[in-house]
Amino acid sequence: MDDNRIMSGLRGKVALITGAGGMKGVGRAVAVKLARLGVDLALSDVKLKPEDMHPNQVRAAWGGIDSVAEEVRAFGVRCLPVYCDLGDSSQVRTLVKQTVEHFGQIDILVNNARAIMGKDRVPVTELSEDVWWHFLTINLTAPFILTKMAAQEMIRRGKGGRIINIGSDTSKRATSMGAAYGATKQGLVALTQAAAQDLAPFGITVNCPCPGNINTDRLSYWERSQAEASGVSLAEFRAGIVRAGAAGTPLGRIAEPEDVANLVAFLASNEASFITGQAYNVNGGLLFH
Repeated sequence: MDDNRIMSGLRGKVALITGAGGMKGVGRAVAVKLARLGVDLALSDVKLKPEDMHPNQVRAAWGGIDSVAEEVRAFGVRCLPVYCDLGDSSQVRTLVKQTVEHFGQIDILVNNARAIMGKDRVPVTELSEDVWWHFLTINLTAPFILTKMAAQEMIRRGKGGRIINIGSDTSKRATSMGAAYGATKQGLVALTQAAAQDLAPFGITVNCPCPGNINTDRLSYWERSQAEASGVSLAEFRAGIVRAGAAGTPLGRIAEPEDVANLVAFLASNEASFITGQAYNVNGGLLFH
């Protein structure tokens, strides 16, 4: 079925997507999905050092958001790639300003970027304040600033808008050795709910897809260290996690980036105009609340 028949009102809109530079990530999947539906895109990510990239990206000489921009332009949409460190609030504000200056508007904001996981995978008694603040800054403060500024622009134009925050299953249920990640992702749901109420009078909806484990190539420091300790490649270690996750999921697999992108596109469409403040699970039946 033609996506345009079930997700209307997107052609000609402008979306700003953070964390869009991964070769096999949610941000790229969202960008491709929206581009197919005729959405012009501003794509943002941090410029990673090779040691912070997944080996697959290093081997492929992957160009981050520049590679994604080239891909989506093939669908006939406009695309502006902007490298931005979400840990620097001045860069975050500049990102929004550049998007508005380039396109004249922002209709859809997708807060997808997250801190690289792994250094937080310790008991709370061993969690450093530096790691805590890094996760808080990237996973929660940056989405707050982006929500604030994008919403101000949406209100100025008077045509409503969509804000979509990518949460996690830990937005509903925290895990051991995950205090920083869980706290920030649960905080993202609270931000979603509060912003949804504040922005409803202006026709701006705010929602939060909450995926479980996703089959991406975003680097995890914890996975890399565990692979090294086990004497296997990161790819082999990750494949084991994917198999174990699939075995424990009622639908028999973990999420692919496209599963999340499909929900994002729906929430951005006219068909979701009466949905706001919601946190939707995308986890194959692992969690129901």
